[in-house]
Parts: sequence; C-alpha cells; structure tokens
Amino acid sequence: MSKKTLLLILFSFMMIGSPLVAQVVDSTETEDDEDFFERKHDRWWKNWEDANWFNWEFNGTPFIEANYGIGSVKNKNMFYDFKRVGLAEVKLGYSSREDFFEEKIIEFSDKYFFISRLGSDILETDPKLNELRSEMWRFGFAKRSGYGYKLGGIYVMPYHASGLVWSRLHMKDFPPSVWPAVYPPLPGQIAAEADRQFLDRLNDTFRFGTTVESGINFDIASSVGINVGYEATVVFPRHLFWKHLGSMVIEGAGMGMLDHFINEISDSSPLSVPLVNFILKGAYSYAFHSLKKDKMNWPFSTETPLTYETIKFGMTFTF
Repeated sequence: MSKKTLLLILFSFMMIGSPLVAQVVDSTETEDDEDFFERKHDRWWKNWEDANWFNWEFNGTPFIEANYGIGSVKNKNMFYDFKRVGLAEVKLGYSSREDFFEEKIIEFSDKYFFISRLGSDILETDPKLNELRSEMWRFGFAKRSGYGYKLGGIYVMPYHASGLVWSRLHMKDFPPSVWPAVYPPLPGQIAAEADRQFLDRLNDTFRFGTTVESGINFDIASSVGINVGYEATVVFPRHLFWKHLGSMVIEGAGMGMLDHFINEISDSSPLSVPLVNFILKGAYSYAFHSLKKDKMNWPFSTETPLTYETIKFGMTFTF
C-alpha cells in the first residue's frame, strides 16, 4: 500500500472518529431555536469572510511575535542532503477575539505579515558528510484562526494557519563538480550533476510557495503569550498558475467541508471545538503537504519541490 493511500485512510479514520471526540466533552447548556440559528448564521458568514484571501481589513488588536525554530530542508529526488537549519522570524499583525460559548470558549482570528531567515549557521553544528549548507530569506502573508479555552486569566488557543510566501535561497555549498575522468560515470557523479542543476535553478532567485502551520498559543498575561508550533512549507521550483490554482481549489474544498463538519460539532458540543478544530485541520493540512512533497501541485503531474518542516517556539506581545 502506498504512502499516499495510507495518509488518506488515516485522515478518513480521523474524520470518522471526531464525533467520538466531540462527545467526550459536551455542554450541559441548551439554546432555544432562535438563538441557535442566529449563532449558526453569524458563524457561517464569518467563515465565508475569513476564507476570502482578498479581505485584508486590519481590524483588531496589533501584535508583534518573535519566533525561533529548528527545521529540515528536503527534496525527495536529491542524492545530497541539506544541513538542518535554524529559524529566526518576526510577525506583525492584528488579532481579534470574541466569546464563542458563554465565557468558557473564545473564537480568534489573526492576520499578519512575516519575515524570516532560515540558515545553517544559526545552528552551531558542523555539517555531516554529503550535507549542504544553505540560507534562505523569505516574507509573506498568513491567516491564523481557531478556538480557545478560558482558564481563569490564562487563554489556551490551539490554532491552524496558512499563508503565501516568497523565498530567496542562497546555497553555501554545492555538490562537487570535479570528478575522476572514468567511464562509465560513477553513480555519485550522475546524482551530483542532477542535484547541482536543480539547485542552480533556485539559487539566488525569488520563488513562490505556500505554508501551513499548527500549534498552541498560551496567553499567560494580558499582553504577553508564548507559543509552540509546527510549520510545513513548499517552495515551488517554478510557478504553474493553472495547476497551482486547481490544487488550491481542491485543498480549499476539503478545508471547507471540514469547516462545515466542525460547525456541526460546535452546535452540539461547543466545549470540544478547540481540540477538534486543531486536530482535524492540522492533520488535513499535513496530509496534503505530504502529497505535495512528490508533486508540488498535487494531484497534477508537476515537479518535486523543495520543502521545509520546522518546529517553532515564540513569544507574542499584544498592544
């Protein structure tokens, strides 16, 4: 059985199992029909507005976030490996929150600009044999949303984020270009030439890509929070507009069905929504990211991209 099939089966089981999760924590409160349908109508329109990528009204409270992380860089077709990279990142944006269920659950939405540097030199370790050092500067825009728990004066907010990113890769090492003059060529020589050609195309040029992230924010004070997250980014070697659009529509359709499913859960078990939203959207995004490791615009036949996966830790300052 292929890895892609396993991922899709895993996601299907998570979809089936989610109602069971929703029943673990349930509400003892009931609403009358008028309040129920009014809340459902308002949430439907809010989800529609949040899904509009061209709606960048900066409403809410401004925030600054600083992140540090450790990540891996890969291309599944390359013979040579990349040295692990460190991440330094700053986010500037606006955050909005509102009560979702009584005073126990909140709904939040963030929109932000980010700029990051990912470099092998951030990690003070020497490269291993066949490892290539690299550096990347990138910037982009993203949206982050979810539901959180109020625990006294602390907010626990599991989130899901997605965004668009422009990256500039600079390779500090390349596969060797000088080899012994032997025939037939050595297997390592053929692989090195293919890797070098791929890296030459990306080196010192801006490339478009997409990024998704899941994590948890802990607001421990009125204006200070800490967070931990896992980010997965795809850097396109080239941008095929129509295939990218088709892939994005397919991914967005699946996310839309998840939103509808989560909304249904929220009507019967609002206290379970933060965890269900976090688990389902995180699993779906990572499954889709895994499929794009082979084909950058999955399911269409396209090139194998450069991918980054990074675990991140940070602090958020809200004003």
